[in-house]
Order: sequence, then C-alpha cells, then structure tokens
Amino acid sequence: MGKSPLPANPLTHPMLPPAPPRARDRAAVADLLRRAQASLARGGAGEAIDLLQRAVALDPGNAEAAFHLGNLLAMRGDTATAIAAYEHALKIAPEHAQLRVNLGITLGQSGNVAAAERCFHEVLSREPAHAGALGNLAQSLFGRAAFAAALAHYDRLLLVAPGAGAEIWNNRGVCQQKLGDRSGAEQSFRRALSLAPDSAEIAANLGLLLCDAGRLQEAKPALERALKLNPQRALVAAQLLHVDLHFAQWREFERRRDELVAALEQGQAVPPYVLLALCDDPALQCVAARRWAWPAQGEGAGTAGARREGHPRLRLGFVSSAFHDHPVARLVVDLLERLDPTRYSTHAYTLGRGPKDALRERVERAVDAFVELGHLATDDAVARIRNDGIDLLFDLTGHTGAARPDVFAARSAPLQINYLGYAGTLGADYWDYVLSDAYTTPAAEQPHFSERFCYLEPCYLPSDTQRTLSEPLPSRADYGLPQAAFVFVAPAAAYKILPPLFALWMRLLARVPDAVLWLRAAEAMTVANLRAEASRHGIDCARLVFAPNDATARYLARYTLADLFLDTCPFGSHTTVNDALFAGLPVLTLAGRSMAARASAAQLRAVGLPELVAGSGDEYESIASELATNRDRLQALRARLGRDARGSPLFDMAAYTRSFEAAVERMAGAAGLRASDTVDGRPGAQA
Repeated sequence: MGKSPLPANPLTHPMLPPAPPRARDRAAVADLLRRAQASLARGGAGEAIDLLQRAVALDPGNAEAAFHLGNLLAMRGDTATAIAAYEHALKIAPEHAQLRVNLGITLGQSGNVAAAERCFHEVLSREPAHAGALGNLAQSLFGRAAFAAALAHYDRLLLVAPGAGAEIWNNRGVCQQKLGDRSGAEQSFRRALSLAPDSAEIAANLGLLLCDAGRLQEAKPALERALKLNPQRALVAAQLLHVDLHFAQWREFERRRDELVAALEQGQAVPPYVLLALCDDPALQCVAARRWAWPAQGEGAGTAGARREGHPRLRLGFVSSAFHDHPVARLVVDLLERLDPTRYSTHAYTLGRGPKDALRERVERAVDAFVELGHLATDDAVARIRNDGIDLLFDLTGHTGAARPDVFAARSAPLQINYLGYAGTLGADYWDYVLSDAYTTPAAEQPHFSERFCYLEPCYLPSDTQRTLSEPLPSRADYGLPQAAFVFVAPAAAYKILPPLFALWMRLLARVPDAVLWLRAAEAMTVANLRAEASRHGIDCARLVFAPNDATARYLARYTLADLFLDTCPFGSHTTVNDALFAGLPVLTLAGRSMAARASAAQLRAVGLPELVAGSGDEYESIASELATNRDRLQALRARLGRDARGSPLFDMAAYTRSFEAAVERMAGAAGLRASDTVDGRPGAQA
C-alpha cells in the first residue's frame, strides 16, 4: 500500500499568490521566510517552523508562510496544527489546488479519510487532470479497499502522467487483481517491476498473482526473486515452499519447514493456510492466524445502519469465494436447501465470479437472495450486508481464496461465525464462533482459538445427499488400473503429501507387491517428481497411477474401483473423504491435534468406522498393511459401510439440519438476538 507524498522540500514549491502584507511587516516577513529557507537547508526543521510561525503571526494574510508552515508541520507529524495552517491559508487562497491537495493528504494522515477525499474531489472538479489530486485520491481509495474507484483514478492519472512510478503501477495491479482482472494485474505488476527491478514487494505480488491464477511454474521464479531480494520475508518463503510442495519438490523440506516455524515464533507473519499442511500444533496455528488477521475496525464499526422493523425470521448470511462446483459448496448446498424457510431467511454472498454451473444454480434456488459482493469496496459490501439485516453471518472462506476479512472486521453482522471453509482458527475476535464438534476440536483446545466453540455433534461437516455417481460405473481399464491389483487411492492435492507420509506409502507398496497407488491428476513436473521419489524408495514408478480430471459424478464413481482410501496428515482431505465414504469406499486416516488433522477422523466416527482412525504413523501403516493382506476383513468393512453409511449420522442431513438450526438458536440466544428484536449492527435492542 502506498504512502501519499508531500513535497520533498516544501519551501521550494511554487509560491501561492501573495496577499498584500502590512507595509510595516513586509521586510520582517521576507527576512523570516529567507531565514526559514536557510534553516531548512541546514536540516533545522524545528527552527524553520518557529520562523514561519512568527511570519504568520506578523502577517496573517501571508498565504505563502501559512502554506509552508503547514507542510513542515505535516512532515514532522503534527497533523492537527498542520491542518489548521492549511485551512488558514485556504481562507486567503481558496482556489489554490496544491494547497488543497496537501490539506487532503494531511487530513488522510489524521484519519479523516472522508474529508481528505472531499479535498481531492474539489480540486478535480476544477482541474480534472491535476496529477496530485488524482494520485492521492487513488491512493486514498486504495487504502480503504475501494478498488474499483481507485482503479478508475489510477487509470486517469496514467493518462496525464504516463511516467508514474512503480508504486502507482503496483497498486493499480493490486486493484485489478482484487477485481478479478488477472491479465491486467499481471501487466501492471510487470510494468512496476521493470521500473523497480529490485522491489521485493512487487516481485512477490507478481508471484502471488501467478499462484492465484494456478500458474505455479511461472510463479516460482518471481517468488524466488522476491526471496532473494528480501531473504527474511517469511511470507514469500512460505508461499515458495507451498509451490514446491505442489510440484513434490522436497529438497531441504525439513529445514525450510523448520525455518518457517522459527520465523513465526520470532514474530513474522506466515500465511496460516500454508501452515495447515506443515504443522499439527494448534497453538502455532493460532499465532499465525492472529498475526495474519485483518485489524478490527473498532467497536463503533458495527453500529452503523438504520434501525429496521422486527421480522419473524432470523436472517442468515453465508459468505464464500466459491458458490460453484467446489469442495465447500458441495458440502453446504444440501443444508441450504433444508433450512426451515419459516424460521430463517438466507442470503448467499459470493466473493468470486465463478462459473454459473449446476451447483451454483442449486445454491441460488436454495437461498432467498444471491448477491455478488467481491467487487464492492469494503464500505459498500458492509452496507449491503447491514441493509439486508443479517443477524448471523457465516464465513465459508476464512484464510483461503478470495477472502474478505475486511468485511468481517467491520462487524457487518451482530454475530459472525467461522464455518466449513477453513479448518482452524481465523485469529480475530470479530469472528464470534467456530462451528465444530467435540472430537475435531476438544474443549481443551479452546485457548488456541479466538472464536468460541459451538458444537454440531457428532461431526460438524455436512454432506450433500443429493449427489449422484455417474452410470454406468467405470471400469479399472478406463483408468489404466491393473484388474487384479490392490488399489490404494490417495486423491489429496499434492501440497498435502509431505515426504514422511509418501515414504510410508512407499513402504506399503513394498509390503503389498500387487498394490498400486492411485493419485489425483497433477502437472507433468509433479508426476515426474513423485515417480522419481518412488524409484528412490525402490518402488517401480509404474505403480503410481494418476487419474484424469473428471466431472463430479464421474469422479465420485471412480471410488468404486479402489480398495482403500489413504488420507493425508496433518491436513486431511475433508470433502474428498466425505465423497469416498458416500461412494462406499473405506477411508484410513491419521488423527492429529489440529482441526485440519481431525476432521476426517470425525467423519469416520460419525459413519461408524472408528477402527479406521489411526493414532500414529506406525498404527496407520499397520492398519493399511493388514487390510491390504486380509481382504476378507476389508470386504466386511466395505459391506458394513455400504449397508449402514447412508443411514449414519454423517449422511443424515435432516438430523444435521436440526442440529445446525439448534446451534443458530443457541448462538443467537446467547447474544440476545431474537427474530423480532434485531437491530442492524448490534443485538438486543427492541425494534
């Protein structure tokens, strides 16, 4: 984020039209201005301020002295006195553009952003091409996340000042990225980097943009460059490790992971979503989340908005970056369809412009209102949610995807809940609750969560009972799987497959000679690296089989071809585990300490297969080996799953919905919220 500049040497700025001084003070004021100039040249800003204050006292009509006094006071950080000096000068020279721009800059520095932007707009109303007003207005809008308006002013600025510096191009790129224009953002970041090739921030922004676009191979050089320019920036080191894990590039993995943990312990910011796959310590995950969280906007932030009449239903809002065919949306859609419409009004707020596929259509039909929110500035997004009268606002994104923590930091709703999209604490007190269950997050872990636990038993994860498997079912031959092989399937994203776990899987293949490991689709580099790792473990790389990308129904049907699902740890495959169990495939998981490491186990317990929850790596390996060699026992588990799963608590969405609604009532009741007595922004007052 850029800083709005003041003139480097305020006494050399073009002079204001002078007001006629009193004749007897003319010579004294001129002498004071000359002495102030000389004092400033020697570095004596304090003395220069004293001299200018004397000049203003001698000749209150001297706008030049008041203007320069305001500049020096602003540079010293004395914003209140600087503002007074500028306002005094404006009474004398109200049409002077640069004076009003500098007043706006200083008002912004004092926290009065609205007044600052009025100054810039007033200048632009008279001089539409004033570069200083355009640039500072763009920076102010950028600073408050009004990305669309900021981008419009950056574009106007570049028309009148095409030689603008790297910071302008960088911030323009951020705006374009936030508004979904990845191509434009990439061009802006590359232009900024050409102007400031040694900027670690710009190189990092380009790398992170390319990561967001899924262009990981292109992202890697930019991230490496950023890290070389600033080796101490843990954020970039973490993202680079994340990229390398996507490609199964495990060189010095343990050292790099340990350095990130050490950086976190030493006070640096590490992306918490990266840490989920690297660390099983809820305390460290809490530290990372707190350090990453958006700053709260203060107690008064949630009080805005007009009072509204009481209404008979609680209003529930669900905020997500992915209301399309995405793991989170596939879990939550059945719940949205089942919520009691006589008791709850539901709003879906989408942060991304994902495809309008069949799943999005289901979400749109299930809710009372579907709102595109991602393109709105913070104030506008918050105002929309408040005007909708939302009582409980559920964050289905957390620290992933196109998250909007700014909207939650402004307290858009009386109660705000971390739910489903992020398996861990979000690290800020403006999320009031996290929905979980007593197994996934035992009560003893409450100190490591900023949110209070609200339990949905026996498993907090919902399911979609309406999903279907494609017919006819595929065959092993369709996927290049040996007909007589024992098929371990491990469809986790590559970044969740850590070297120790992969080594365990290779030991399983060594112990079960007829087994293959069936992995998800991956880039050519990832496939090559995993096969090379298998060879290093003495395993024929042909025993690693990679599935293609399939439509959801076909992907679900694939699970009928496998024998045993191998889950990852410490970051389990939560939706994928749910899919496999729904398709009738037994899942083996390793329960760790963190929420991300226990959610799979909670599902196995809810579906009636607690014996497939291992407590250690050795037990995990032992269970897998025993099931692969004792096919009768495995077949009995599979038969039990096929017979009982759909009637189990994991897939009983009628019971889950009642439990969810009861949780809503508990949270609302504890906050003093009732359907007929809610006021926008704060609970408890009678409408």
